[in-house]
Amino acid sequence: MKDKFETVKTAQHAADILSPHHKKYITASKAINSSELTPRIWGLWLITGMGFALDGFDLFIIGIALPLLTREYTVLAADPFLVGLLAAAAPIGAILGASVFGRLTDTLGRKFILVLNMILFIVFSILCAGAWSVWSLIVFRFIAGIGIGGEYPVNSAYIAEIIPKKHRKQMQVGNFSFQAVGAITGALTGVIILELLPHTWTWRLMLGLPALFSFILFFFRLKMPESSKWLASQGNRKEAVKTLTNITGTTVKKLNVEHKHKTKFTDIFSQDYIKLTVLSSIPWFLMDIAFYGIGIFTPIILNILFKSDTSNFIEKDIEAIKGALFVNSFLLVGIIIAIILAKKIGMLKLQIRGFWGMGVGMLILMLTEYISNPTLYNMVMFSGFILFYLSVNAGPNPMTFLIPARVYPTHFRATGHGFAAAFAKAGAALGIVILPWLQAKVGVANTVMYMAIICFLGAFITQLFTHLIIMDKQLNKYRRILEGVDTEN
Repeated sequence: MKDKFETVKTAQHAADILSPHHKKYITASKAINSSELTPRIWGLWLITGMGFALDGFDLFIIGIALPLLTREYTVLAADPFLVGLLAAAAPIGAILGASVFGRLTDTLGRKFILVLNMILFIVFSILCAGAWSVWSLIVFRFIAGIGIGGEYPVNSAYIAEIIPKKHRKQMQVGNFSFQAVGAITGALTGVIILELLPHTWTWRLMLGLPALFSFILFFFRLKMPESSKWLASQGNRKEAVKTLTNITGTTVKKLNVEHKHKTKFTDIFSQDYIKLTVLSSIPWFLMDIAFYGIGIFTPIILNILFKSDTSNFIEKDIEAIKGALFVNSFLLVGIIIAIILAKKIGMLKLQIRGFWGMGVGMLILMLTEYISNPTLYNMVMFSGFILFYLSVNAGPNPMTFLIPARVYPTHFRATGHGFAAAFAKAGAALGIVILPWLQAKVGVANTVMYMAIICFLGAFITQLFTHLIIMDKQLNKYRRILEGVDTEN
């Protein structure tokens, strides 16, 4: 009876807040926080999440395409640095996309950037499929990467501003989970294409497919409403009310709006936010070094490590991709764990534990250097990959995305998230460029040992700045956010 009473009470409170007869003016934040999940909100959540699916697809499809590209372009086989540059082209573009589009998301609006990202995906995925040289492919993937980078700040801001308070954290993590779905789809797509068309030129199909998905998503995004919180922060009451009506199904008559905030990029480095900016960006940077470095080259690493009887290049590549598909599936298991535990354990504890798990997974992988028995060798190798992928998505990958989305206020939320994402993609680019070079210089075992050290450093930095924030009396509000207490930001 108590639960039923609380449900009725909550529903009545939401109705009172949204009622046109309610006498007090309310904010857009309170209107959203007091609403219920509607089919419209679920649809918007899905449309934004598909942008992360494209990111995950691109992350893993280039790793599957690289062995084919090195066969078609002999210059790649002779130059590990060029291989790394090709693989890193999209993350390098994402640095520009996240930082610039993050700022534009706060000045021009969420919807404009959501649509623009899809245009970049469509045009430059098609151009990637038709690339005539390694350098043309690098340029096209760089520009496509600008759209990938733009997805991080705009999606985080949009989702934080349309989801009711009681569902927000789980649905933000769930939104990011589409990256894992895209990664698995990318690996599965690679297997299907090579099984049906066992030719080196099929890398063109792999890199061109995102254009088809983006084209479909483009039309859905055209019909998305602007964020009511952003509109209210710009002083636009009429459009804010229209959007609230669109997504909640109830008209808000007495909506309070703010005077348009004058913000600048450097606000995120002010005394109030600098520790939070460091916590939001440096662990994400370290996580992306390991995740993208290992993630993109998983098929290649498996191709080197996996004990196989076949000498046929395509058949061995298919076996490696199937292995990558198997270990990638644990990304989905990890994100499910994160969704379940994010509210119970908290963002920071999950992030720290996940970093430790990633590092231990890399150390297990390093042990293959000292194992001669083929059966034990393969068991240890897959155990290392499984622990790494399980840990990354049960902790640092979604949590590094979630933290900046929750600590910055509406008027420069995307700016702060954009900087953190851009800094992270610099780590991704570094990991991707340096990994093939390290592998050529010191071997796979030593390379994964360095990745383990980076993961342990991520845990240490997270723990250190958590402590500094807790000790800072001026940051009590943000301490509560990081411990899991929701605010109306």
